[in-house]
Amino acid sequence: MVPMTQVTVLAVGGTGESHPDDHRNVVTGLLSGVTDNLDSRFAARWVGYPASYGPVAIGGLSYRQSTDVGVRRLIAAIRAVAGPVAVIGYSQGCSVIREVLGKIEAGEVSLPSVVAAGLISDPQQPAEAVPGCTGRGVAGTGPALPSQVSVMWVGHPRDMICNASDDSLIRDIADLTRWMSFRTPKLWLRQLWALMRSNGFQNAAKTRLSPKQWVRDAGRLRIAAIELGGYLPRTLVWRHVRVSNPSGDRHIAYASEPLDDSGLTGCQIMAQWLQVQATFGPYELAA
Repeated sequence: MVPMTQVTVLAVGGTGESHPDDHRNVVTGLLSGVTDNLDSRFAARWVGYPASYGPVAIGGLSYRQSTDVGVRRLIAAIRAVAGPVAVIGYSQGCSVIREVLGKIEAGEVSLPSVVAAGLISDPQQPAEAVPGCTGRGVAGTGPALPSQVSVMWVGHPRDMICNASDDSLIRDIADLTRWMSFRTPKLWLRQLWALMRSNGFQNAAKTRLSPKQWVRDAGRLRIAAIELGGYLPRTLVWRHVRVSNPSGDRHIAYASEPLDDSGLTGCQIMAQWLQVQATFGPYELAA
């Protein structure tokens, strides 16, 4: 096999880690915990995009609009690279990557240089993609993946973004806020109306207006509270009141806490996987 040049790792961050005019090249945020652990066979670059969720982050674009911009920028970044490319994403960045991979699989774009994709806390994580995660991503089923691209997911069982229960009420919130933006309120309202008319909620087939459903919903509320507790900070502060939430911060712990019995963080596990791919994958590199 003829040795190839370095693998370029393109990193797409999560909500709030980038902004509309982000032209940095150096990887920042949680994904730097991946790229800082890679050896000299890799060259890492940041892909900036709005990374917004309506009013939650700078720019105010809806999650859907932010992801669309990210898709265009990631495709442009891939095409600007000579040699094999691995793409890695965190949270909303995974949604960007999943859309690009879906376009490759559908034949909408040709990006043969993409050889691997690493996804940390993917909102569209498939069921059983990660040991211990019995649910799936809160945003539902993502686009189909191309078979020629090696894919790895990293997720925490108590991170509802990648491991919400099958009929989680949090899914309804995700559906309702996908187009949320105060910059384009008319578009948001149109999309909400279309969602309501089509009953296109992820949980639509499991929801009924009946006393039996109300009893079931009580249990769903309890599960939603547990899922939300894993997402919220470990210390909740309101005025002068501080409440401890020991199970919190699961969504942001992938670079700072061991994920499993190996003692490695989620980011270190991802870096290790990328290096194994470089050693034994179809794009074997010179040492």
